[in-house]
Amino acid sequence: MPIVWIALPFILAFACYGEIRERRIPNWLTLGGIVLGIGAGLIEGDLEGLKDSALGLAIAGGMFLPFCLLGVVGGGDMKLMAAVGAIVGWPMVLRVLCNTCIAGGVIAVAIMAWHGVLLTTLANAFRIMVGMPRRVRGLRNPPMVPYALAITVGTLIAVFIQDF
Repeated sequence: MPIVWIALPFILAFACYGEIRERRIPNWLTLGGIVLGIGAGLIEGDLEGLKDSALGLAIAGGMFLPFCLLGVVGGGDMKLMAAVGAIVGWPMVLRVLCNTCIAGGVIAVAIMAWHGVLLTTLANAFRIMVGMPRRVRGLRNPPMVPYALAITVGTLIAVFIQDF
């Protein structure tokens, strides 16, 4: 395990705190994580490590960019995922992304259930999938998913638990 991975729980904890408390992830944290990941990749693995960190950053940030542009996740979430990608590098970033998506789905279902809109949301999704007429009852204020929490859970499972 690379030594820089020890910083991950701290970066992710600050990101979760910021997003849950203020609905934003500070730029100093995400950009610092990117610099840390790229720098550690270069120091620990020379040009090969730099390539792995840069590839992790590009894949993680690139996977979240379309969702950020569509407004599904915020810019802080995209930058946090890019920072995580830079720190874990290639190919671990693929495992992190898969676990993050699963964690995000589980958290979203839990939040919908907590707010009492799970059945309405599932019924709307079913109507859309089968092509039923547009009598979909929309949600006035849909509950928001703090995606830094999903990134944290997915990353920590991938990096620290999944191999055991």
